[in-house]
Amino acid sequence: MRHPVPKRSNRLLVVVIPVMAIVIIVSALGYFFLTPAAVGRSVASCTPNSISSETSGEGLLSGFSIECMSIADNKSTILSGLVYVATSQAQQAQGFMNVTSFGNCNGAARAGLQCVGMIFNFSSNQEACFWMHDTAIPLQQDWISNNGTIVSAFQARPENDSSMCFFAKSVLETFPNASIPVGSIATFSG
Repeated sequence: MRHPVPKRSNRLLVVVIPVMAIVIIVSALGYFFLTPAAVGRSVASCTPNSISSETSGEGLLSGFSIECMSIADNKSTILSGLVYVATSQAQQAQGFMNVTSFGNCNGAARAGLQCVGMIFNFSSNQEACFWMHDTAIPLQQDWISNNGTIVSAFQARPENDSSMCFFAKSVLETFPNASIPVGSIATFSG
């Protein structure tokens, strides 16, 4: 024979179970959004204060400043690290010409925070044409709108003088086949 459960216990279960479920859900969401590994972010810190504003490198890229960069979609971080910043016309004309690797971003790269390319910043959204004249390393070129959205991507071949043009506020040159999809969001801080 079954014994009836007192009504007081039923009320307690009605309150405790939903509260426990909410605590579990909030804890899981907090872990997902606050734990770097959970979203594919690098554990190394990439903040404006974590890199030197002074250049310490030698060679063709020694005059370029360095910024932190991250590209993410709605699921995870796709690429993050340090980039050279080409802002002047001379730097934009130079780019990675006659360079054989990304190097160490003028000494700013370190364990967990690598040099991942170069960003070309323009004063406004404009037609930006790129070619690979005297550029020996293969690159993925990503055109970025003024709100940070990747609007076009192109796998550029070394030593190719053909131009590829799209409207953008910035263009990122990074590892070939970086798998950065159109629609991803780029953020920079330096």
